Amino acid sequence: MSVPQDPPLSEPQPEPTIRPWSSLLIRDYRLIFITILCGNTANHMRNVASLYQVYQLSDSSVQLGFTGFFQAAPFIFFGLFGGVLADTLNRKKLISITHTLNMVPGLALGILTLTGVVQVWHINALNVLAGALQVLGGPARQAIIPSLVPQSHLLNAVTMTSLMMQGTQLTAPVIAGFLIDFYGVAASYFTDAALLLPSVVSVYFIRASGQPQGRPRQIAWHSLIEGFEFLWHTRIILSLFILDFFAVLFGFYRPILPIFAEMIYNVGARGLGMLYAAPAIGALIGSALVLAAGNIERKGALSVIATLVFALSLGFLGLSRWFWMGLIALGILGISDAISVAIRRTVVQVLAPDDMRGRATSFLTVFAQTTNALGAVIAGAGAALLGAPHAALVGSLLCTLIVIATCWAIPQLWHYRSD
Repeated sequence: MSVPQDPPLSEPQPEPTIRPWSSLLIRDYRLIFITILCGNTANHMRNVASLYQVYQLSDSSVQLGFTGFFQAAPFIFFGLFGGVLADTLNRKKLISITHTLNMVPGLALGILTLTGVVQVWHINALNVLAGALQVLGGPARQAIIPSLVPQSHLLNAVTMTSLMMQGTQLTAPVIAGFLIDFYGVAASYFTDAALLLPSVVSVYFIRASGQPQGRPRQIAWHSLIEGFEFLWHTRIILSLFILDFFAVLFGFYRPILPIFAEMIYNVGARGLGMLYAAPAIGALIGSALVLAAGNIERKGALSVIATLVFALSLGFLGLSRWFWMGLIALGILGISDAISVAIRRTVVQVLAPDDMRGRATSFLTVFAQTTNALGAVIAGAGAALLGAPHAALVGSLLCTLIVIATCWAIPQLWHYRSD
């Protein structure tokens, strides 16, 4: 008589190998990648052309400041509402509508420029419209990504998207400048409008439904309150927001770099350009390192370490008295900031339910824009009172204390694993 045998246990499946390009092998992610690439390039090109044209028309630095304000204002005023829309409406349709309507400012500015009737108020008004459409569709572009890739690929996808967005900040101004020099400002405007057409077509071919999961909801103030409650009770995300908020608030170094170039390093305008380029290059390196690392499980510890390195690098900048040391410090600042951004965005996408991802993403945007504005004021005031190097040192000390205090108050962050 044969003895019945237990069924063989199935062997656990090995984790998929995550390569730097793994997300781009997924069809739907490739399509949203094209959408974000074209949309961001168009947006940065329009901003550069607008600033150039305003200065040509007005010869006024004050008017330039107002134009910069009008470009950034929609992110502060409409950012949270964009998150509500992303958690309420079909995300594919929302992206398609906002990108289609965003062709209007570029076309209008191109026509006004060709006809010779363009004025500064035209540019500012159309910039507000373009910025509002950009920010209303932005959370949907980010919130749809987790539904397009498996969770094992999410860090890779988010980092790839961040790397691409950083790249457009470098390439779009070059493209706009080339078009303006050889073909005129109108050509740059028409090109940025044309770039939005492939972005709309790409969204149309995404197979995922784009519909937020969970119960249907209405657009209401209660949705914003739900978002705040979710952030308050999800302590991992809250701690990441706290780290980012105070790191930018006390460590926003970009406004004081001209002081380092003029008073500390004596390198002039060309050296100042290199100082501004160093953190951008560092950000590209940081994103590449995250892509090469694959699926990092200890995301909490890595975010703490990256923020601490950011704080210490800010102190290194304050101590630097030679130009090459300043470039190294700024490069490390860019690397650590890029790693921190990639981890923060990924953790938000992992921990937020699908019907909350739009609002969680919009909080990231609003936090970033608000703290950049406040950080610029604090950096300028600190440099005026203490001098730029000492302001950087004080910012480094405060950032370090915030990292320690956050880990003490919310110890879950250090131990958080995404497995």
